[in-house]
Amino acid sequence: MTFHPKTVALAGAAFLTGLLTQSSVNLVGNMPLAEFVVLTIMAVLVVQTAIGSRVRTELFCMPLFWIFVVAQVIALAAYIFSDLYRGSSTNDMIRGWSRMIFLGIDVIAITYLFGANASCFIWSQVGLMLGGALAVLLTGAQYDAYWKFGFGGPATIAVFMISPFFGRLICIGLIGALAMIHLRLDFRSMGGVCLLASMLLCVHGLPRQFRALILIPALVGGTAFTLWMNSRQRDEDVERGSRSNVERSAMLVAASEAISDSPMIGQGSWFSKSRVMENFQFLRSEGARLAGVHGYSVDDDDVNVAVHSQLLVSIAEGGIFGGTFFIVFGAMLAWALWYCTIRRAWDAKIPFYIFFLLNATWNLFFSPFSGAHRLGIATACGLICLLWRDSHSPVANEEQPAFDETEPSALREAHS
Repeated sequence: MTFHPKTVALAGAAFLTGLLTQSSVNLVGNMPLAEFVVLTIMAVLVVQTAIGSRVRTELFCMPLFWIFVVAQVIALAAYIFSDLYRGSSTNDMIRGWSRMIFLGIDVIAITYLFGANASCFIWSQVGLMLGGALAVLLTGAQYDAYWKFGFGGPATIAVFMISPFFGRLICIGLIGALAMIHLRLDFRSMGGVCLLASMLLCVHGLPRQFRALILIPALVGGTAFTLWMNSRQRDEDVERGSRSNVERSAMLVAASEAISDSPMIGQGSWFSKSRVMENFQFLRSEGARLAGVHGYSVDDDDVNVAVHSQLLVSIAEGGIFGGTFFIVFGAMLAWALWYCTIRRAWDAKIPFYIFFLLNATWNLFFSPFSGAHRLGIATACGLICLLWRDSHSPVANEEQPAFDETEPSALREAHS
């Protein structure tokens, strides 16, 4: 077997991007080392364009890619206007604008990788899996939570990548069991994502004409079951889980109130000229008092905390136009999940696609978009572009073959 040098280089760049995502340096803000790889790719693209060479990737020819780019340009312009209007501090302007600029660069560079070679998506996730495991081995886990902040993420990627090769039923069973492990070990977000993924894979196993009818009940049922499991946490996890719930709810309420106060202009980058963070601290302190948890007060010196919602914080900081990119991104995540569950034919990539899209959807509502999350957003955009291309391919969407795809391939060969 021979490998083209360009193919090896692309795969290597994708692998390094994933491998270095969890390692970062402090340059104005938190910058993953993987973004140095992304900047190198972007520099190559700029040089190729400057000397008149054609940048060969079909995804750049798709209107969807340019919708993402234009949406991010509009969002950046809205941030600039909001900061100038509010008189944000220079440091917060630099942090806010650079965060938006780097997100745009990440989207362009990673989409280029995936368009040049679709296997780069898998290579990036293999790198992410190994990088996450190496990070916890070398530096330990935050709060000594070696599952939630350590091996839980890499183990999940491994299960979703390997289990489909054992057949659909075994794959769904392993993912369901993994969801229970996550919930039991207090990795609630990942447990919910895995549980919903198993539900969607069950829907995908139905005849295509029935999938759309079952999709919404499956999502509602999976969400309700996840919430019920969370309510049955072990006693020793109640304090930590309650603290997390208090902080997240305070963030979401504070961001929502900031949006209602100024929906068009926004509050500016990092809310430096508003009382949003003071309001967050008050809401968190009151929530902690009502929930009976400790460690939060209105005098905490954490005004630079990142609000954990990509969608809400972008609208709160930059106004409705500042959230343009994430509004488009959310709509396309919904489309991609619908496409993978309802239309696309079964193959070994379907479970991981569904998992990745569900995780990106969770992050859209409940995670910040700085640091490593920028790379996750850009990777999701590249995957969505790949799926949009595949949605117009008869091969990717052809009806299921006659044999039972729940059996491993070795069993199928034995039956034949």
